Amino acid sequence: MTRISVVVPVYNSEDTIEECIKSILSQTVNDIELVLVNDGSKDNSGDVCDKYAEEDNRTKVIHQKNKGRSEARSVGVKAAKGEWICFVDSDDTLPVDALELLIAKASDSCDIVFGNGYTLPGEHREVIPIDEFRHLAVRAEGTIGVPWGSLYRRKKLTDWMFNIPKHIYNGEDYLFWLRLVFNTELPVRVVYEKVYNKGAEHTSNSFTWTADYCYELNELRKASIPSEQHSEYLADMLCDRMENLYATAVYTPRSEWKHSRYYADIITDMQKCGRSMTLRNRLFLNLPSRRLRKLLVFNS
Repeated sequence: MTRISVVVPVYNSEDTIEECIKSILSQTVNDIELVLVNDGSKDNSGDVCDKYAEEDNRTKVIHQKNKGRSEARSVGVKAAKGEWICFVDSDDTLPVDALELLIAKASDSCDIVFGNGYTLPGEHREVIPIDEFRHLAVRAEGTIGVPWGSLYRRKKLTDWMFNIPKHIYNGEDYLFWLRLVFNTELPVRVVYEKVYNKGAEHTSNSFTWTADYCYELNELRKASIPSEQHSEYLADMLCDRMENLYATAVYTPRSEWKHSRYYADIITDMQKCGRSMTLRNRLFLNLPSRRLRKLLVFNS
């Protein structure tokens, strides 16, 4: 049985996909398969994938109409044979020993091996209890909230992990993590070495946050956490929601978000937690223009 399946969603990545594939096939661990899901690319990405599938029998390619990254990952997982799944984006690469470092921590006593653990706050611990890790995930600490750079037991990656509306393309990775951590009771093992090379970020750079989008994202967030546990994680949810509110305040007029359902829900939930806006929150949100808010964000 193949130990690791690396799943790569590919969309219009002809400039980067070759380096991505090379970095995976040259890993110090040989017992892998590479599943490339060409998600309706309009450039030559599919041809590059086919070329490597012909050259290396560890590689398989799936061509499909464009369905978005989440669905492409889901299709890749269903086609995978490995006990463990690693996701890589098509404009990123792996350090040559990344999979060796990750699989060394895998065991029957965990379903998640979290990579790039140095991004987490606090002391280095090789094992984090799942209850504690869930709080970190809800707050989106470090690189929790992105699927790449970690290992997941394949049988834990159910359809529910990827059943996210296609138009939710900023924040869908965070929802994946929430659904995953509430689908296991086992502790998370952590690798503190660098196991991922992130390429240029495109989605967040071109995305415009709105109050309506944040509201829908938060509804999906709440649906991803068991309802009977909402009160336990409400304060953690507020941390990430405030970050989303800051982004919205940078991109949209105050008159829009101040009277939105999203803002009203934040105020209501703060009251439930016995919290209120900090002085820093109020100063930032009450700045007279988006230009000043944007300058403050990008210069901080």
